[in-house]
Amino acid sequence: MDKDALNKLKKGKSKEQQKVLDYFLKEGCFAGTMKDEEYLSMVTARRESLNAKKTALNKIGLDESELKEIPPAQLEGFVFDNVYVKQQKDGKWVSSTYQVAWVFCSSTQLYIYRCSFNMDDSKKNESTDEFFYKDVTSVSTSTDTKEGKNEDKHGKKMEVTTNRLCMVVPGDKIYIALDEVPNSEGIIQALKQKLREKKTS
Repeated sequence: MDKDALNKLKKGKSKEQQKVLDYFLKEGCFAGTMKDEEYLSMVTARRESLNAKKTALNKIGLDESELKEIPPAQLEGFVFDNVYVKQQKDGKWVSSTYQVAWVFCSSTQLYIYRCSFNMDDSKKNESTDEFFYKDVTSVSTSTDTKEGKNEDKHGKKMEVTTNRLCMVVPGDKIYIALDEVPNSEGIIQALKQKLREKKTS
């Protein structure tokens, strides 16, 4: 991206947001304005500031003691659909948007809280969903290729392959990022097992 276009994008942004735009969009000898580790630290700090688990419980309106069918599960990861993307020096892909989610199971229902936030502006999107176990058709891992907003050096939109949790519910599919969860497979298996138990009981 040329300097004028980048400066136009940075107009009205905070210093931190401008640094994020530089990180994703400066190229060549202008790149390297922020180290990969610094960007990951910024994302972690923003995620921690959300206090997502407490927020989730408040929005759902339940006490954690009511949600012990399986341990509450935190799922999280970068979102790659139509946002700024970058491959770090170690090969890891990151983006300008991050999602954190909590999944809770009560004796009768499944609850999902999702929050996505942008690092290049102050926007965040929150949602809560609740379903009776009998209404959840399936829980699986979905691998998709998503197209970012920025282009590579050949002028082609960057593409990133990402893993997400896919939950099929009446009239909808819910996707949750999970690339940053080391034990995601264990969490998904526990959810599948709980669904099987509840549907046959």
